[in-house]
Amino acid sequence: MTWAPALTRHETDQDVYRAEVSKVLSSFGEDTFALWEREGHTPREAPAALGGAGLFRRRWEDGAEGGLPRLVAMCQEICRVSGGLALVAMGHSEIFIGALRWLGETPSQFSLLEDALDGRVIGCFGATEPQGGSNLRGVRTTAIAEDGGWRLKGTKRYISNVGRADYVLVLAKPEKPEHVSDLSLFLLPLDHPGVSIDGFFDTVGMHGCDVGQITFDVMLPHDALLGRPGIGLLYATHLLQFERLAICAQLTAAADTALRLAVAYARRRTLGDQRILDKQAIRHNLASCRAELWNLESRLSELVSLAQRNGKMPAHEISALKLTAGESTGRIIDTCMQFFGARGYSKNFPLERLWRDTRLARLGGGTDEVLSDLVASGLDRHDPEADDLIARLEALDAPHNGPLVRDN
Repeated sequence: MTWAPALTRHETDQDVYRAEVSKVLSSFGEDTFALWEREGHTPREAPAALGGAGLFRRRWEDGAEGGLPRLVAMCQEICRVSGGLALVAMGHSEIFIGALRWLGETPSQFSLLEDALDGRVIGCFGATEPQGGSNLRGVRTTAIAEDGGWRLKGTKRYISNVGRADYVLVLAKPEKPEHVSDLSLFLLPLDHPGVSIDGFFDTVGMHGCDVGQITFDVMLPHDALLGRPGIGLLYATHLLQFERLAICAQLTAAADTALRLAVAYARRRTLGDQRILDKQAIRHNLASCRAELWNLESRLSELVSLAQRNGKMPAHEISALKLTAGESTGRIIDTCMQFFGARGYSKNFPLERLWRDTRLARLGGGTDEVLSDLVASGLDRHDPEADDLIARLEALDAPHNGPLVRDN
């Protein structure tokens, strides 16, 4: 299904960009998206087409925060037709290009950035390892400086699009780290001798994007290192804010697609001589879904504007939105699926794909539990006004000594 909201008379830059993304997607067709789902891979030609049309370059031309409206538009348009391609494009644009644009310093790194912007090179991100999940402080992959370069050795798994990418960003630690968070970020070519793609994992959703594991023992040049050594965890944490915002954009698009389809179906479907949309239970459920989605969309827009005004990502607020958006959109899509009956459960309709694909949002880019801790860490701060009020209320919190008055 390749339709998207029509443009208004007063087109914004985001509207124009959205239409450009939609134009590239329309060149593939519905059968092609379905083929990617069956094959378990999105061919590199797909993100390359986005880059060739200048869409990655335009996303970044106004800076990391300045280009966020275009990021939202790109994620939403792609997600409507292919969750797999949305995941591929997000990883390439927000992690790989984002890292190169922020940290690139050498001629070869600048050249790689240009290739990535134009879609000639596609990148992905490898952080998770077999023994651990979201805790990046448990990384065992090592990077040892030797002979003017780096000996990189380790295993990474659950890497999205590793089967069709050209490079993977890898987090690694020194042989004898001074601190558990002493990590560095490296550019690893996937066709480099000593890199092995071990295989792929079958997943619940996002079938159009492969998820695999690599093992490597390689010698890399000195400029395989991105940024300063030892603060790769800080870099990765910052880049993940863009990924989380992109996930929120994808979630709102998936919920909006499901809701519009459900309303259209409820208008057409009848029981006796009455549309099911006229059934109070269905009307009220759809209205609740629409209200909840409007709230999510408004908050997403507010955070984009906040990041643009301040020139930095509001990390706690983005984490909070992803935390609530994952659960809310899952509930909205599930409700819409219910109104289709057996059709909603059928692969002939896109509800089941949206339902499966959105489940990843509560795991990828930080699990619900990790984000809850992050949001909670922002609560434990000195609040003079509230602290003073509590102190005064506690001081007054005593029984009075007046006479007891009883009601007659």
